[in-house]
Amino acid sequence: MASLSIVIPTIGRDTLERADRSAARCAQRVVRVADNCPDVVADGCGHFGAAGLARNAGVDLVDTTFVGFCDDDDELVPDVYRRAVNAHADADLILHSAWHPQLGPIPRPGWMTEFGNTTVAMTVRTSTFRELGGFIAGFPFTFKGEDFELFRRFVDHGKRVVASPEVAYLIRPEETRWQSPTAT
Repeated sequence: MASLSIVIPTIGRDTLERADRSAARCAQRVVRVADNCPDVVADGCGHFGAAGLARNAGVDLVDTTFVGFCDDDDELVPDVYRRAVNAHADADLILHSAWHPQLGPIPRPGWMTEFGNTTVAMTVRTSTFRELGGFIAGFPFTFKGEDFELFRRFVDHGKRVVASPEVAYLIRPEETRWQSPTAT
């Protein structure tokens, strides 16, 4: 079985504990990286200014074969990342479906024209992520293309990319019709 960590970049939202609990159900290790919020208990902290740069700092702290990501206001469906990693242990990047509060499941054909850029859920081979330089700095704060840029680099470099058919990632679950799997 492949080992898996989840990195959660945080700006100190009150939903962080929910995101952390969902990640703990999916991975051997959860790494929190606080972006400009020194009062948050985290494994790493700094003034990153972008979630992707905080994710890079989190990946620097892991030693697992794969690493996945979860924003601090989102939630992972239990065990879906782990099942995908075990089913595709030879992949460099596993693309997961997400559930968006307005759009439902994404990605799907035409979804970018419906809503614009939004998060893509993915799990990556840690060594390949590092080899390709992780998320790239310099995107304007209003542009959420860092996930797509990373995906494009994996494809452009001929890395093995697979798509998992299961919904693995809930974007702002409190706004969605999807019943949160970790709700108590």
